[in-house]
Amino acid sequence: MDFSTAQFENKPPQANACASCGRQLISEYFTAGPLSLCGNCAAQLKAGPPEDNQGCWRFVKAGAMGTGAGLLGAIGYGAIIYFTGYELALVTIFIGWFVGRGVMKGSDNRGGRGYQVLAAILTYVWCMQAFVPSLITGMQKAEQPVPFIVAMLIAPFLALIMPFMGDMGVLGIAILAFGVWRAWREAAQVVIPVEGPFSIAAVAPSEPT
Repeated sequence: MDFSTAQFENKPPQANACASCGRQLISEYFTAGPLSLCGNCAAQLKAGPPEDNQGCWRFVKAGAMGTGAGLLGAIGYGAIIYFTGYELALVTIFIGWFVGRGVMKGSDNRGGRGYQVLAAILTYVWCMQAFVPSLITGMQKAEQPVPFIVAMLIAPFLALIMPFMGDMGVLGIAILAFGVWRAWREAAQVVIPVEGPFSIAAVAPSEPT
């Protein structure tokens, strides 16, 4: 059973056969959604992914893929803010989804609380970094211009505290929070409920008429 995708193989339907391993279901079966499973596959699904020594590597990979997704989202969002002057906060929802999917992919589709926290943090950070180009431009156009190098150094940190300084408005903060929640949701562990066992009733052969 492939726990990296939390999905069963796309096999053609077989009468009274396990949807995962294809074994014949003789006396009883379990269900996982619309699928029928044998006892062994049901037990594996209930137990969850097997432990291994790749946890740290998966977390690093999830962070890298989530960061890449967030960077791409921040570049696009930053370009919108810089060239149009409009803070289209709805874009943060897409960034949250994109980061969450990146983290989930990097975790080999396992997900879980640690990956959710990672996705939420990355979403917030990269959504706010989209404001860096506009902040740098604003500091250079101020009455007392800030040197470009200094502006580059402090703008990323100023961007992170913008929601707490009242620079985004209530609606903007609410939409940003929804984007962070979206990332949290996308990186959640996939749980497939298993029910059973159910008996397979024996069908008596019909008598000839």
